[in-house]
Amino acid sequence: MGSFSGWLISPYKLGRELLPKERKADLRAEGLPRLDPLNKGAIHLDATRLEYLDRFFLLRGWALLGGGFLALFCVTLGALGIYGFLQSSHGEVEPVFWGIVIVALMFGLPSLVVLKLFVLKDVFRYTHYPVRFNRANRTVYVFTGGAKGYVEVPFDEAFFFIHEDGGSAANNARSYDLRMHILRDGTVIHTVAIGSDGGGSPGIVLAHWEMIRRFMDEGIAALPFPPLGIFASSRVSVKNALVVPFAALPGVLSWILSPFLIVIGLCRYIALATSRRPIWPSSVDAACAPPSTSPVFREPAVYGGLPGGEKGEAAFMAYWGDAEAKARQHDQALSSLFR
Repeated sequence: MGSFSGWLISPYKLGRELLPKERKADLRAEGLPRLDPLNKGAIHLDATRLEYLDRFFLLRGWALLGGGFLALFCVTLGALGIYGFLQSSHGEVEPVFWGIVIVALMFGLPSLVVLKLFVLKDVFRYTHYPVRFNRANRTVYVFTGGAKGYVEVPFDEAFFFIHEDGGSAANNARSYDLRMHILRDGTVIHTVAIGSDGGGSPGIVLAHWEMIRRFMDEGIAALPFPPLGIFASSRVSVKNALVVPFAALPGVLSWILSPFLIVIGLCRYIALATSRRPIWPSSVDAACAPPSTSPVFREPAVYGGLPGGEKGEAAFMAYWGDAEAKARQHDQALSSLFR
């Protein structure tokens, strides 16, 4: 369940000081290796702006699937209980009435709780909660959808670190992702998980951070675009909704599990189709406008789409495979940050 921490379970703990393990995993600490950058969830890049999806974008649909199943299960049991009372009433109104009330409360309340804790965190939200890095004014903007719509922090004052989810007793698999704390007087007031996670590799998260660091400190020319490209897409369509779960299980396994993956994809589509696209305030858009001479890399219409056709895709995959392999070589050394 580690992948859902900060969203469906274990909400971010705010109003606290940095934890010792977070300080140890500080990405600005001296001595960390400089890796080949990896693009983990960027949807826009130009000379001024680098914009990412939030980590939970790829998980959308799971809350609707799981929560919807639980709510439907409770409603079904409640309906069967009420039907049973009605069939055995023998004309006695009062016992049947109270029996129906009790059954409705027993199964209706859990259904409402499930809807609030799971389903309504997936539907009628925003399609994603993007994070913008502005190199021109060295500011990070985080879309929140609240009254103001966003929070901002100077890049040099934000605290970036590799977060580790430790798994459970049944499954000790660890996962890592890139997180940013916004601090006020040493106290955490906002947390965001940026882009997609690194799976079980802290090295991949470090390579993810390297792309951000290079952009902010050295500029767009320091990034290998191409062969890297923007392949994540926030656009809502049935095709995009199905691409994500199928891409997570490539090969024969995806076809074996295709009925289940189709259900997940449809739940993902419903979750995103019922949600609004984020709209940044005009002041943020104006601050993030690129110069007229800047190259612009935009998100594709379909998740996974890359420019340059087969040649561009081949170059991308060759670079990605090599950069990812190099990043994983640092996993063992980086593991000391979390112990």
